[in-house]
Amino acid sequence: MCGRFVLSDKKVLKEKFNVELSPSYNIAPSQDVLVIKPDPIFMKWSYSPKWKDDMNLINCRHETLLEKPSFKGSLRCVFLANGWYEWQRQNDSKKPFFHYIENELLYFAGIYNLNSGCAVVTCQSSEAVSHVHHRQPLLLDESQITEWIEGKYKIERKKDDRVQVYEVSKNVNSPRNNSPELLEKYQSI
Repeated sequence: MCGRFVLSDKKVLKEKFNVELSPSYNIAPSQDVLVIKPDPIFMKWSYSPKWKDDMNLINCRHETLLEKPSFKGSLRCVFLANGWYEWQRQNDSKKPFFHYIENELLYFAGIYNLNSGCAVVTCQSSEAVSHVHHRQPLLLDESQITEWIEGKYKIERKKDDRVQVYEVSKNVNSPRNNSPELLEKYQSI
């Protein structure tokens, strides 16, 4: 699953996509997010199929993308991120973890339709991060962006083994919190 992510590298966004953006350390569903399709554009992170405009889906399983009626006729986009948060269940609580690749912009496969917004395409988690959660965004290599946008379905998962993860503060639980401190490694007392 992907319920929150970070897009904070202003310099890279300006160099690669000529986009100026304020850093965000806690992007939540229903917010406007930067995607490429193939040009950069802001869209609402909340997908609804053409026939039901209030579904507000934020994720789509890659395994069922071509089967589910909700995603028939969807178009392709790519989310830009510096990392994402995921929560690990432990008994009656959840611990947040930050997932990233050192010094790299991440590209999440996504879908959208013209009537609503967009959703992140997810897949089974790689072995490196499956101890946190069983789902993760479908990560694209920069060379796969055009293939994805043009409709290719089978995507080689080239980035999975490079993802690193560490625990962060529960301050990320509130979308009102949006500062670089959210990325600090959590130190339990």
